Amino acid sequence: MSGGIELQFDLISYTLIALLVGLIVVPLILSKDPDIHPYALLRQSSVAPVRNPKESAVYRSLQTPVGYPLVSGLQLPSVQKYSSRSGDIRDIWKLAIEKGKGKIIVAKGKDVEKHDINTLTKQIHALGTHLKNAGATKVAVHLPNCIENLVATFACAYYGFVLVILPFEPTGTPSISELLKQTSADILITQGGQLPLEEFKGSGLKEIVLVVEEASQHLGWSGPIGEAKCGQFVDITKNEVEPIADIDIDLDAPAVVIFSPEVNGKIETVEFSHRNIIAGVAALAVTLPKNERYMPEDVFLPVDTLADLYTRIHLYTALSSGTTVALNSTGGKHADVELTCRVIAPTIIVVSPESLLEMHRATKSTMKEFLHGIVHYFQTKTLADGRIPQGNFLTNFGGCPRPNVGGKLRLVFVVEAAGDKTSQAITSLDLSDARVFFKSKVVYGLKHHKVAGPLAQQNVYDYRVQAEALPSEKNPRKCAHFGPPTPGVEIKLRDMGEFTATDAEGPRGEVMISGAPVSGGQQALGFAGKWEKECVLSYA
Repeated sequence: MSGGIELQFDLISYTLIALLVGLIVVPLILSKDPDIHPYALLRQSSVAPVRNPKESAVYRSLQTPVGYPLVSGLQLPSVQKYSSRSGDIRDIWKLAIEKGKGKIIVAKGKDVEKHDINTLTKQIHALGTHLKNAGATKVAVHLPNCIENLVATFACAYYGFVLVILPFEPTGTPSISELLKQTSADILITQGGQLPLEEFKGSGLKEIVLVVEEASQHLGWSGPIGEAKCGQFVDITKNEVEPIADIDIDLDAPAVVIFSPEVNGKIETVEFSHRNIIAGVAALAVTLPKNERYMPEDVFLPVDTLADLYTRIHLYTALSSGTTVALNSTGGKHADVELTCRVIAPTIIVVSPESLLEMHRATKSTMKEFLHGIVHYFQTKTLADGRIPQGNFLTNFGGCPRPNVGGKLRLVFVVEAAGDKTSQAITSLDLSDARVFFKSKVVYGLKHHKVAGPLAQQNVYDYRVQAEALPSEKNPRKCAHFGPPTPGVEIKLRDMGEFTATDAEGPRGEVMISGAPVSGGQQALGFAGKWEKECVLSYA
């Protein structure tokens, strides 16, 4: 007889062993690493070691720590050996020709049109030559997200005109004639039938260029409006002209003029130079991790209006990166995200807070069944673990209907407009839901009408749901944090009323910003911010 112990196994024993092995081994096999290590989110800014009295320390992007130069240009090849140049707005179109796939996509209802970039280049020079002969200096554009808007933009850049970007909203738009007088614009490019042209008599305009649908071009839109001539965009751009050589441009002179949000019944103009715009584009291009940046394989669609400078900076960034740009005239501040994206199937979009929250409400309203809540819970848990939930057959079967945006979306950009009381605040819980609904990364940030591009932007992998400060009488807004400064700017806070740089909960005060993307180089932005413990900016 053997002296050993004989083990007896039955069905229950084998079942328990299998369960034990499954609980230990299966999670190890199926587990996935988060998109970023959680420790990387604990300190997101570079902080200066010293500060001035009544000010916080200077905060910068980790990519441009204190002591290093801020991002200010595209670093393009120069005539001089071993040197580079920042570039100007013309270089954005040149990079689009060099790096891009040679086309711009436009949605027309359920159809998609492809416009050859070389044909558009000819239209740019035809329009620029015409406006130069007309004696243009400032060209105002009042157009939706369309090809004509793009052509007019770069015609101004190539021929040295100041581009005046007029607000384009179906309702609530200030008097366009008053805005034109405020900027002394001498050319207006607008849609035929969009504005009452009679109100422009005596406005000082030399010419009005009308963008007219093909079916209506025979109606005879040409003719004088007071002292201003009137012509059709299509007639002007079909002319063959000899492209001019690059003219000398003062990179510090005004190149783009926008309008601030209305404050106390007043709207001010803000001027940006070529340097400001290019610095904003360069900073936005490098603020994302390398594998998340704009790429030639992407399709970029601005869902928000191009009358918004932040959206326009994204457009410039996409063009300069060789990304295919798609345009849909239904885009705007209150655009339907699903309707605007469905035909295009973009990979990157810029959307307004209003549109995002409307999508959020519409999708939430469909979550009526018990299974919808269960699926949403587990997908939110996946997000909390640091990964975007892509879903599977079970979640697609049991989940609520998601917005149909083409199935290729990977990046959604949305920002809070500081200083604009009509902007709708977004909480981190709203952002979490949006990431689940879109199955893509949603990047939140902060913009201001005196800064080209975002002044702060969340880490693309920051999926955390954090408790926002409760609304108060002095700060009625409840927003998610806005992330660290972008690589083109540095931010500090200056004592403002009860908010001080020595507050126990973190430095608070008026936001002070400087850098090449800032109009005038540096600005006090007039609202109170706070540095959170992770070195990210939020409202005070």
